[in-house]
Amino acid sequence: MPDYPEPSIDYRDKESGSTTFNQCGWCRYAMGTHRYNYCIEGKCHLMRSYSPDIHWDDPCVFLSASENELSGFIKSHEYYIKSAQNEIERRKEYIKILSGLKATAVYRPPLPSDRKHDHFNIDEPVAVYFKDKQQWFFGKVARGYRHHDGCVSYCLEGIGPQEGNFWGCGVAVPIVLLKTEYDWFKQNPKEYAIWCSRAYKDKFNGQAIEVARIEGGNDA
Repeated sequence: MPDYPEPSIDYRDKESGSTTFNQCGWCRYAMGTHRYNYCIEGKCHLMRSYSPDIHWDDPCVFLSASENELSGFIKSHEYYIKSAQNEIERRKEYIKILSGLKATAVYRPPLPSDRKHDHFNIDEPVAVYFKDKQQWFFGKVARGYRHHDGCVSYCLEGIGPQEGNFWGCGVAVPIVLLKTEYDWFKQNPKEYAIWCSRAYKDKFNGQAIEVARIEGGNDA
């Protein structure tokens, strides 16, 4: 609940976004803690970012603003425009440099932290490593908890529940791979060693995970 007192019910029916330059709260430029059609307290986006907070029952600052004050507000927004333009140019330069590096970079499957939400799709073959078994198991992606929303579920061959049941883990966990990634790493052990040195730096549920070796293909 906001600390600032709210308007009475009679005031709450006022149409939102009604910029009258008369009273704060319902104006489209009032941004902050909102309820119903009004802004209880927050900032006026026409003013400077460091201007004092405004409240729903304040008279509009611009009713009594002087020419100099309005000029100050204008200069503040001009400064943000200039800063944004400079930032855009810097980002364009970064993109150009990185694109040049990308053109000559080696292929390597994405790190777990860089996987897209749909990296694992229903029925795609996967490989999952079980530390206690010291072995990779193969299966396919199943539709389960938070599919395409941070998690991947799978049915595996030779271990665990089958016939419609499944296990799963987070998409960003390095012990689950697409089978195509597993096969590629097996053929490119040096690339797998590099991938592992970065993929296993993170902690998962507060704990480090032991590097999952790929037989005949892991020099890590």
